[in-house]
Amino acid sequence: MPAIPVTVLGPQESGKTVYLASLFRRLSIQRDDVGFFVRLPSEEATKLNQIFGQIISPDGWPNPNLLAHTSEWRFTCSVRTEDGRVFSPFTISYLDYAGEHLTRATAAETEHGASFWQRVQESEFLLVLLDGVKVLRCFEGDFLLVHELISVFNAIESSNNVVHFVVTKWDLLEAAGHSVRSVLDCLLKDRDFSDFYLNRLRQQEAGALRFIPVSSLGRGFAVPAADGRTMVKQGTSPQPLNVEVPLMAVLVDLFNRAVRSVATQLASDDETLRFRSRRLRWLQAVQRKVPMVRALLAARAAESPVMAAVQEYLGDTVVAYVDERLSAYGQQVETDVAEARGRVLRARSEREAMLKMVDMFETTLAEFDAAHPGSHVLEGASW
Repeated sequence: MPAIPVTVLGPQESGKTVYLASLFRRLSIQRDDVGFFVRLPSEEATKLNQIFGQIISPDGWPNPNLLAHTSEWRFTCSVRTEDGRVFSPFTISYLDYAGEHLTRATAAETEHGASFWQRVQESEFLLVLLDGVKVLRCFEGDFLLVHELISVFNAIESSNNVVHFVVTKWDLLEAAGHSVRSVLDCLLKDRDFSDFYLNRLRQQEAGALRFIPVSSLGRGFAVPAADGRTMVKQGTSPQPLNVEVPLMAVLVDLFNRAVRSVATQLASDDETLRFRSRRLRWLQAVQRKVPMVRALLAARAAESPVMAAVQEYLGDTVVAYVDERLSAYGQQVETDVAEARGRVLRARSEREAMLKMVDMFETTLAEFDAAHPGSHVLEGASW
Protein backbone atom coordinates (compact mmCIF):
# COMPACT_ATOMS: atom_id res chain seq x y z
CA MET A 1 0.00 0.00 0.00
CA PRO A 2 1.35 3.47 -0.85
CA ALA A 3 1.79 6.03 1.91
CA ILE A 4 -1.48 7.51 3.20
CA PRO A 5 -1.18 11.33 2.98
CA VAL A 6 -2.32 13.04 6.17
CA THR A 7 -2.08 16.82 6.57
CA VAL A 8 -2.36 18.31 10.04
CA LEU A 9 -3.69 21.86 9.97
CA GLY A 10 -3.34 24.31 12.82
CA PRO A 11 -2.18 27.91 13.28
CA GLN A 12 0.76 28.88 15.45
CA GLU A 13 0.63 27.67 19.05
CA SER A 14 -1.98 25.00 18.28
CA GLY A 15 0.53 22.31 19.27
CA LYS A 16 1.47 20.71 15.92
CA THR A 17 5.14 20.13 16.73
CA VAL A 18 4.42 18.93 20.26
CA TYR A 19 1.73 16.60 18.94
CA LEU A 20 4.08 15.18 16.28
CA ALA A 21 6.88 14.50 18.77
CA SER A 22 4.48 13.05 21.35
CA LEU A 23 2.84 10.86 18.71
CA PHE A 24 6.19 9.35 17.77
CA ARG A 25 7.24 8.83 21.39
CA ARG A 26 3.92 7.16 22.19
CA LEU A 27 4.01 4.88 19.13
CA SER A 28 7.73 4.15 18.89
CA ILE A 29 7.16 1.13 21.17
CA GLN A 30 4.47 -1.53 20.72
CA ARG A 31 2.29 -1.08 23.80
CA ASP A 32 -0.45 -3.37 25.07
CA ASP A 33 -3.05 -0.59 25.03
CA VAL A 34 -2.26 0.38 21.41
CA GLY A 35 -1.26 -2.84 19.66
CA PHE A 36 1.11 -1.45 17.00
CA PHE A 37 4.19 0.73 16.67
CA VAL A 38 5.69 3.11 14.09
CA ARG A 39 9.15 3.39 12.61
CA LEU A 40 11.07 6.28 11.02
CA PRO A 41 14.47 6.42 9.33
CA SER A 42 17.08 6.67 12.10
CA GLU A 43 17.97 10.31 11.38
CA GLU A 44 14.33 11.42 11.55
CA ALA A 45 13.68 9.33 14.67
CA THR A 46 16.66 10.96 16.38
CA LYS A 47 15.40 14.43 15.45
CA LEU A 48 11.92 13.79 16.88
CA ASN A 49 13.39 12.29 20.03
CA GLN A 50 15.51 15.41 20.46
CA ILE A 51 12.42 17.60 20.06
CA PHE A 52 10.57 15.52 22.64
CA GLY A 53 13.55 15.81 24.97
CA GLN A 54 13.35 19.59 24.65
CA ILE A 55 9.61 19.47 25.34
CA ILE A 56 9.97 17.58 28.61
CA SER A 57 13.02 19.54 29.79
CA PRO A 58 12.41 22.26 32.42
CA ASP A 59 13.45 25.03 30.02
CA GLY A 60 11.51 26.32 27.04
CA TRP A 61 9.57 24.81 24.17
CA PRO A 62 10.64 23.92 20.60
CA ASN A 63 10.97 26.88 18.25
CA PRO A 64 8.05 27.29 15.82
CA ASN A 65 8.60 26.19 12.22
CA LEU A 66 9.67 28.87 9.75
CA LEU A 67 7.62 29.42 6.60
CA ALA A 68 10.30 27.75 4.46
CA HIS A 69 10.56 24.73 6.77
CA THR A 70 8.02 22.24 5.47
CA SER A 71 8.96 18.61 5.98
CA GLU A 72 7.30 15.27 5.33
CA TRP A 73 7.55 12.43 7.83
CA ARG A 74 6.81 8.87 6.76
CA PHE A 75 5.64 6.71 9.63
CA THR A 76 5.80 3.00 8.83
CA CYS A 77 3.10 1.38 10.98
CA SER A 78 4.06 -2.11 12.12
CA VAL A 79 3.00 -4.92 14.41
CA ARG A 80 5.21 -7.59 16.00
CA THR A 81 3.29 -10.85 16.19
CA GLU A 82 3.48 -13.46 18.94
CA ASP A 83 5.94 -15.58 16.92
CA GLY A 84 8.35 -12.63 16.53
CA ARG A 85 7.57 -11.61 12.94
CA VAL A 86 7.14 -7.92 12.12
CA PHE A 87 4.54 -6.90 9.56
CA SER A 88 4.38 -3.34 8.22
CA PRO A 89 1.04 -3.15 6.39
CA PHE A 90 0.87 0.60 5.78
CA THR A 91 2.71 3.93 5.93
CA ILE A 92 1.40 7.38 6.83
CA SER A 93 2.88 10.48 5.19
CA TYR A 94 2.62 13.29 7.75
CA LEU A 95 3.17 16.89 6.55
CA ASP A 96 4.74 19.30 9.04
CA TYR A 97 4.74 23.03 8.22
CA ALA A 98 4.64 26.54 9.68
CA GLY A 99 1.31 27.60 11.17
CA GLU A 100 1.73 31.03 9.59
CA HIS A 101 0.65 29.53 6.27
CA LEU A 102 -2.89 29.71 7.67
CA THR A 103 -2.80 33.23 9.07
CA ARG A 104 -0.38 35.31 6.96
CA ALA A 105 -1.90 36.45 3.66
CA THR A 106 1.43 36.82 1.84
CA ALA A 107 2.52 33.28 2.73
CA ALA A 108 0.40 31.81 -0.07
CA GLU A 109 2.35 33.88 -2.62
CA THR A 110 5.61 32.07 -1.90
CA GLU A 111 6.72 28.83 -3.54
CA HIS A 112 6.46 27.02 -0.20
CA GLY A 113 2.99 28.48 0.41
CA ALA A 114 1.69 27.41 -2.99
CA SER A 115 3.05 23.90 -2.45
CA PHE A 116 1.46 23.72 0.99
CA TRP A 117 -2.02 24.70 -0.20
CA GLN A 118 -1.77 22.28 -3.10
CA ARG A 119 -1.05 19.51 -0.60
CA VAL A 120 -4.12 20.56 1.42
CA GLN A 121 -6.28 20.34 -1.69
CA GLU A 122 -4.92 16.93 -2.66
CA SER A 123 -4.77 15.35 0.79
CA GLU A 124 -7.58 12.87 1.35
CA PHE A 125 -7.34 13.16 5.13
CA LEU A 126 -7.12 16.39 7.11
CA LEU A 127 -6.63 16.66 10.87
CA VAL A 128 -7.60 20.19 11.97
CA LEU A 129 -6.03 21.05 15.33
CA LEU A 130 -8.12 23.21 17.65
CA ASP A 131 -5.90 24.77 20.33
CA GLY A 132 -7.46 23.90 23.71
CA VAL A 133 -6.43 27.25 25.22
CA LYS A 134 -8.23 29.13 22.44
CA VAL A 135 -11.23 26.80 22.77
CA LEU A 136 -11.46 27.86 26.42
CA ARG A 137 -11.57 31.49 25.25
CA CYS A 138 -14.52 30.62 23.01
CA PHE A 139 -16.51 29.90 26.17
CA GLU A 140 -15.81 33.53 27.11
CA GLY A 141 -17.04 34.80 23.74
CA ASP A 142 -13.62 35.15 22.05
CA PHE A 143 -13.76 33.20 18.75
CA LEU A 144 -10.31 34.10 17.41
CA LEU A 145 -9.81 30.35 16.95
CA VAL A 146 -12.48 30.25 14.24
CA HIS A 147 -11.14 33.38 12.52
CA GLU A 148 -7.73 31.73 12.18
CA LEU A 149 -9.29 28.70 10.49
CA ILE A 150 -11.37 30.48 7.84
CA SER A 151 -8.75 29.79 5.15
CA VAL A 152 -8.84 26.09 6.13
CA PHE A 153 -12.63 26.00 5.88
CA ASN A 154 -12.41 27.60 2.43
CA ALA A 155 -9.91 24.99 1.22
CA ILE A 156 -12.03 22.15 2.60
CA GLU A 157 -15.18 23.45 0.88
CA SER A 158 -13.59 22.97 -2.56
CA SER A 159 -12.39 19.43 -1.88
CA ASN A 160 -13.75 16.10 -0.71
CA ASN A 161 -11.38 15.52 2.21
CA VAL A 162 -12.17 13.44 5.25
CA VAL A 163 -11.91 15.91 8.14
CA HIS A 164 -11.35 15.25 11.82
CA PHE A 165 -11.08 18.05 14.39
CA VAL A 166 -8.42 17.28 16.98
CA VAL A 167 -8.95 19.29 20.17
CA THR A 168 -5.49 19.70 21.71
CA LYS A 169 -4.58 20.38 25.36
CA TRP A 170 -7.69 18.46 26.35
CA ASP A 171 -6.45 18.18 29.92
CA LEU A 172 -7.21 21.91 30.38
CA LEU A 173 -10.76 21.56 29.03
CA GLU A 174 -11.34 18.41 31.07
CA ALA A 175 -10.16 20.18 34.23
CA ALA A 176 -12.63 22.98 33.49
CA GLY A 177 -15.48 20.43 33.36
CA HIS A 178 -16.04 20.45 29.59
CA SER A 179 -16.96 17.53 27.34
CA VAL A 180 -16.73 16.98 23.59
CA ARG A 181 -20.41 17.86 23.31
CA SER A 182 -20.09 21.09 25.30
CA VAL A 183 -17.10 22.16 23.16
CA LEU A 184 -19.03 21.51 19.96
CA ASP A 185 -22.09 23.35 21.29
CA CYS A 186 -19.90 26.34 22.15
CA LEU A 187 -18.24 26.46 18.72
CA LEU A 188 -21.63 26.28 17.02
CA LYS A 189 -22.47 29.65 18.59
CA ASP A 190 -20.09 31.20 16.05
CA ARG A 191 -21.89 31.76 12.74
CA ASP A 192 -18.89 30.93 10.53
CA PHE A 193 -18.18 27.67 12.32
CA SER A 194 -21.86 26.74 12.43
CA ASP A 195 -22.33 27.30 8.69
CA PHE A 196 -19.22 25.27 7.85
CA TYR A 197 -20.23 22.48 10.23
CA LEU A 198 -23.82 22.20 8.99
CA ASN A 199 -22.70 22.21 5.37
CA ARG A 200 -20.22 19.49 6.17
CA LEU A 201 -22.94 17.33 7.70
CA ARG A 202 -24.82 17.49 4.41
CA GLN A 203 -21.82 16.05 2.55
CA GLN A 204 -22.37 12.42 3.51
CA GLU A 205 -20.13 11.28 0.66
CA ALA A 206 -17.15 13.00 2.32
CA GLY A 207 -17.13 10.36 5.06
CA ALA A 208 -16.72 10.64 8.79
CA LEU A 209 -16.50 13.81 10.85
CA ARG A 210 -15.07 13.46 14.34
CA PHE A 211 -14.06 15.67 17.25
CA ILE A 212 -11.15 13.90 18.92
CA PRO A 213 -9.90 15.20 22.29
CA VAL A 214 -6.15 14.72 22.78
CA SER A 215 -3.51 15.84 25.24
CA SER A 216 -0.01 15.49 23.81
CA LEU A 217 1.61 15.59 27.25
CA GLY A 218 -1.22 14.59 29.57
CA ARG A 219 -2.85 15.87 32.71
CA GLY A 220 -0.89 18.31 34.84
CA PHE A 221 2.22 18.56 32.67
CA ALA A 222 1.70 22.23 31.78
CA VAL A 223 -0.78 25.00 32.61
CA PRO A 224 -1.39 28.44 31.07
CA ALA A 225 0.72 31.29 32.44
CA ALA A 226 -0.76 34.60 33.60
CA ASP A 227 -0.78 35.91 30.00
CA GLY A 228 -3.22 33.13 29.07
CA ARG A 229 -1.06 32.01 26.12
CA THR A 230 2.29 30.67 27.31
CA MET A 231 2.24 27.18 28.77
CA VAL A 232 4.24 26.70 31.97
CA LYS A 233 5.65 23.25 32.77
CA GLN A 234 4.80 21.78 36.17
CA GLY A 235 7.57 19.20 36.46
CA THR A 236 5.39 16.11 36.07
CA SER A 237 6.07 13.22 33.69
CA PRO A 238 4.29 13.31 30.31
CA GLN A 239 1.34 10.93 29.93
CA PRO A 240 -0.03 11.42 26.37
CA LEU A 241 -3.78 11.00 26.04
CA ASN A 242 -5.52 9.73 22.87
CA VAL A 243 -2.71 10.88 20.52
CA GLU A 244 -2.93 7.67 18.47
CA VAL A 245 -6.72 7.85 17.96
CA PRO A 246 -6.63 10.23 14.92
CA LEU A 247 -4.34 7.82 13.03
CA MET A 248 -6.65 4.93 13.86
CA ALA A 249 -9.60 6.95 12.52
CA VAL A 250 -7.70 7.69 9.30
CA LEU A 251 -7.08 4.03 8.54
CA VAL A 252 -10.66 3.03 9.33
CA ASP A 253 -11.94 5.82 7.06
CA LEU A 254 -9.57 4.77 4.28
CA PHE A 255 -10.93 1.24 4.36
CA ASN A 256 -14.47 2.51 4.44
CA ARG A 257 -13.88 4.55 1.32
CA ALA A 258 -11.66 2.26 -0.72
CA VAL A 259 -12.15 -1.34 0.43
CA ARG A 260 -15.88 -1.85 1.05
CA SER A 261 -15.49 -5.60 0.69
CA VAL A 262 -13.61 -5.73 4.00
CA ALA A 263 -16.88 -4.85 5.72
CA THR A 264 -18.40 -8.26 4.98
CA GLN A 265 -15.48 -10.04 6.66
CA LEU A 266 -15.79 -7.98 9.83
CA ALA A 267 -19.55 -7.41 9.90
CA SER A 268 -20.46 -9.83 12.69
CA ASP A 269 -17.91 -8.72 15.28
CA ASP A 270 -18.37 -5.08 14.32
CA GLU A 271 -22.16 -5.09 14.66
CA THR A 272 -21.95 -6.78 18.06
CA LEU A 273 -19.52 -4.16 19.27
CA ARG A 274 -21.60 -1.31 17.87
CA PHE A 275 -24.68 -2.61 19.68
CA ARG A 276 -22.75 -2.69 22.95
CA SER A 277 -21.35 0.77 22.31
CA ARG A 278 -24.81 2.22 21.63
CA ARG A 279 -26.23 0.44 24.69
CA LEU A 280 -23.38 1.79 26.82
CA ARG A 281 -24.07 5.36 25.66
CA TRP A 282 -27.80 4.93 26.40
CA LEU A 283 -27.10 3.70 29.91
CA GLN A 284 -24.67 6.57 30.48
CA ALA A 285 -27.43 8.98 29.47
CA VAL A 286 -29.83 7.33 31.91
CA GLN A 287 -27.24 7.50 34.68
CA ARG A 288 -26.81 11.24 34.13
CA LYS A 289 -30.56 11.72 34.61
CA VAL A 290 -30.75 9.74 37.89
CA PRO A 291 -30.60 12.90 40.10
CA MET A 292 -33.48 14.42 38.14
CA VAL A 293 -35.52 11.20 38.49
CA ARG A 294 -34.87 11.12 42.23
CA ALA A 295 -36.03 14.73 42.58
CA LEU A 296 -39.18 14.00 40.59
CA LEU A 297 -40.00 10.90 42.68
CA ALA A 298 -39.48 12.88 45.89
CA ALA A 299 -41.88 15.57 44.71
CA ARG A 300 -44.51 13.00 43.74
CA ALA A 301 -44.02 11.02 46.97
CA ALA A 302 -45.13 14.02 48.98
CA GLU A 303 -48.48 13.89 47.13
CA SER A 304 -49.17 10.16 46.93
CA PRO A 305 -48.67 7.16 49.26
CA VAL A 306 -48.21 4.95 46.19
CA MET A 307 -45.43 7.15 44.81
CA ALA A 308 -43.85 7.23 48.28
CA ALA A 309 -43.66 3.43 48.17
CA VAL A 310 -42.15 3.55 44.66
CA GLN A 311 -39.52 5.97 45.84
CA GLU A 312 -38.66 3.89 48.90
CA TYR A 313 -38.56 0.44 47.33
CA LEU A 314 -37.86 0.93 43.59
CA GLY A 315 -35.75 4.06 43.33
CA ASP A 316 -32.54 2.51 44.61
CA THR A 317 -33.21 -0.69 42.70
CA VAL A 318 -33.41 1.18 39.39
CA VAL A 319 -30.19 3.03 40.15
CA ALA A 320 -28.46 -0.21 41.11
CA TYR A 321 -29.63 -1.84 37.86
CA VAL A 322 -28.20 1.01 35.75
CA ASP A 323 -24.89 0.92 37.62
CA GLU A 324 -24.65 -2.86 37.24
CA ARG A 325 -25.39 -2.77 33.51
CA LEU A 326 -22.91 0.07 32.97
CA SER A 327 -20.21 -2.00 34.65
CA ALA A 328 -21.10 -5.11 32.65
CA TYR A 329 -21.13 -3.33 29.28
CA GLY A 330 -17.97 -1.43 30.09
CA GLN A 331 -16.17 -4.66 30.94
CA GLN A 332 -17.48 -6.30 27.75
CA VAL A 333 -16.19 -3.46 25.56
CA GLU A 334 -12.78 -3.77 27.25
CA THR A 335 -12.85 -7.51 26.60
CA ASP A 336 -13.65 -6.94 22.93
CA VAL A 337 -10.75 -4.51 22.59
CA ALA A 338 -8.36 -7.02 24.20
CA GLU A 339 -9.58 -9.81 21.91
CA ALA A 340 -9.15 -7.61 18.82
CA ARG A 341 -5.56 -6.83 19.80
CA GLY A 342 -4.96 -10.52 20.35
CA ARG A 343 -6.10 -11.28 16.79
CA VAL A 344 -3.57 -8.77 15.45
CA LEU A 345 -0.75 -10.45 17.36
CA ARG A 346 -1.73 -13.83 15.88
CA ALA A 347 -1.55 -12.60 12.25
CA ARG A 348 0.36 -14.82 9.81
CA SER A 349 0.61 -12.55 6.75
CA GLU A 350 0.83 -8.87 5.78
CA ARG A 351 -2.76 -8.89 4.52
CA GLU A 352 -4.07 -10.58 7.65
CA ALA A 353 -2.16 -8.11 9.83
CA MET A 354 -3.78 -5.21 7.95
CA LEU A 355 -7.31 -6.59 8.23
CA LYS A 356 -6.93 -7.44 11.90
CA MET A 357 -5.41 -4.03 12.58
CA VAL A 358 -8.41 -2.33 10.98
CA ASP A 359 -10.65 -4.53 13.14
CA MET A 360 -8.66 -3.51 16.22
CA PHE A 361 -8.81 0.21 15.32
CA GLU A 362 -12.56 0.04 14.72
CA THR A 363 -13.00 -1.68 18.07
CA THR A 364 -10.86 0.91 19.85
CA LEU A 365 -12.76 3.76 18.17
CA ALA A 366 -16.06 2.28 19.37
CA GLU A 367 -14.67 2.20 22.90
CA PHE A 368 -13.48 5.78 22.43
CA ASP A 369 -16.91 6.89 21.17
CA ALA A 370 -18.55 5.40 24.25
CA ALA A 371 -16.13 7.25 26.53
CA HIS A 372 -16.59 10.55 24.65
CA PRO A 373 -20.25 10.87 23.57
CA GLY A 374 -20.58 13.20 20.61
CA SER A 375 -17.04 12.68 19.25
CA HIS A 376 -18.29 10.76 16.19
CA VAL A 377 -20.51 13.44 14.70
CA LEU A 378 -21.11 12.06 11.24
CA GLU A 379 -21.57 8.31 10.89
CA GLY A 380 -20.62 8.29 7.22
CA ALA A 381 -17.56 6.13 7.89
CA SER A 382 -19.48 3.47 9.79
CA TRP A 383 -19.80 0.04 8.22
